Amino acid sequence: MNKELWPLRVLIWYYRQPLLGYAVLFIIALCWGLLPHTGETVVLAVLVAPWLFPLLIVLNLPFMGGLISRLRLNTAKRQNHALEHGTIHCWLSGQSTKKKVGGRAESEGFRVSGIGSANEIRKAFREFLSLDVTERWSIAVSNRCGSMLVIAQGIGVIFLLSSIAIFTFWQLSPFAVALVLGTQLFLFLALRRPLGRLVQRRRLLCLDFENAEILDIRQVEKTPLIEKGPVFFVRTSVR
Repeated sequence: MNKELWPLRVLIWYYRQPLLGYAVLFIIALCWGLLPHTGETVVLAVLVAPWLFPLLIVLNLPFMGGLISRLRLNTAKRQNHALEHGTIHCWLSGQSTKKKVGGRAESEGFRVSGIGSANEIRKAFREFLSLDVTERWSIAVSNRCGSMLVIAQGIGVIFLLSSIAIFTFWQLSPFAVALVLGTQLFLFLALRRPLGRLVQRRRLLCLDFENAEILDIRQVEKTPLIEKGPVFFVRTSVR
């Protein structure tokens, strides 16, 4: 392992854990809410808050920024996002063992990493388009999508940071703190997948097209620490 890159590797690992980041922030919010507003703790809060809040915001900025950016995808990206999901699903369904595959949609096509050749991508792409619209939707809305994590984490983090801000200015009873955070935890665990799938269908994917085809596929450089080679960019035409 390159020693110079270990901090970046740790951060990437941290951001890929769907519950770790939320759990850390939840514990901080709980401890912050239970601190009594007495002389010593007020002094502690005054000293710690200017450092704690910016650090928490910076650590969770990718989730909040990712949530906003994903909700603003244009139609072309949403169409290619659906094609990316469908292509990956159809390719994985033909594999006898579990494979690690990733993708990212762009306006002119999509990137896909972990599939061995361009011919395999073309075959999976055609298989997806051969399905009717109902089958396409059932495949395109995927629990494997990174947006599931970003959406859940983004919304959960915003609520937890808001709770920390409230606990800073108002002293709530332990029961009230437990009720506020317990409700947030329940909603986070219960709704993160259903909400993620709903947002995918409504805001992140689009199957409203008559025809889609691959214009060309070229192998591109992989993104270090994130993508597993080989990586291809699939340029599409969607009408």
